[in-house]
Amino acid sequence: MSDPRQHEKYEQYEGGSPEAERKVFEELAQRIVRIQRINQDTGRLPGPDRAFHAKTTLAVDNARVRFRTDLPLSLREGFVRPGAEYPALVRYSNAAGVPAADAAQDLRGIAVRIVVGDDERHDLLMLNIPASHAANAREFVEFAEVMAGASGTAQVAYRFLVKLPRAVGRPAATRMRKTLQKAVARKIGSLSQERYWSQAPILWGDAGPVQYQLRPSPGGPPAPKPGRSDRDRLRTELAARLRERDVVYELCLQRFVDEATTPVENASVEWPEDVAPPVPVATLTIPRQDLDSNEAVAVTRRIEQLVFTPWRTTDAFRPLGNLNRSRDAAYGASSARRLGQE
Repeated sequence: MSDPRQHEKYEQYEGGSPEAERKVFEELAQRIVRIQRINQDTGRLPGPDRAFHAKTTLAVDNARVRFRTDLPLSLREGFVRPGAEYPALVRYSNAAGVPAADAAQDLRGIAVRIVVGDDERHDLLMLNIPASHAANAREFVEFAEVMAGASGTAQVAYRFLVKLPRAVGRPAATRMRKTLQKAVARKIGSLSQERYWSQAPILWGDAGPVQYQLRPSPGGPPAPKPGRSDRDRLRTELAARLRERDVVYELCLQRFVDEATTPVENASVEWPEDVAPPVPVATLTIPRQDLDSNEAVAVTRRIEQLVFTPWRTTDAFRPLGNLNRSRDAAYGASSARRLGQE
């Protein structure tokens, strides 16, 4: 059994203690709720939505996660056992807090809930970019506040170039802008061909911190040339693909090396693969199916009401780092408002 306090070897708390940091996160969580209100007003939404990842691209509840039979001994922990297989829910989403056409420049996310049993579930949250634009929770919220409600090229540019440097400082603002501009400039033909990263680490029992990623299994057909006439073109393409074949990913882990090259507290630093090579540990399979059936539409609506959080897990797989620790308070406050629980 892994040491329940093992995470303390790797983490550094803002303010010097978990209690001091928690007060900071509670204040940041309330600022996230205010961002929800801005998104609701500017997006003319009928009610509160997720502060981020508001648009569900596609969702299923019949995926499977199967761990490799040759799973390294050092990575076997809890439910992670050679050959073990579990049902999973999958939600694809666009990252913005206001639903927009799939052709809009945006990051793409995937949330995977591994269902081990009635009382044990593990949520894995990823984006199609290897490192976050924000180093920590403060930067993340400052950026979100600056950009909330922005529309049109001129307004977005003004906030990036003028307001963001005032909020976080010029070096951080420049890093954020370059990271995001590079990420959203790519044309995406199929979500099934994207690679997704956790961006922030979690504990993996006695193996220590890891970052996880999903990468498409080789052999799938290439993505078609993106079209712009269909507002939901990413969903349309993935639904068409799933009518013909399974969609399969490899779940891989990158292991912590040292704080200089694989930092725990700074989410803006990409863990280099030549230093921390990805180790395949499982496959995620979304089976062939008709996503336009009445049953599939009902499943999507049900999953849209769920709350995904990296804190839905066990102590052995505890989220690590400032950005992950902040999510416990932020996701709780955001989902409470969205689900009418405030």
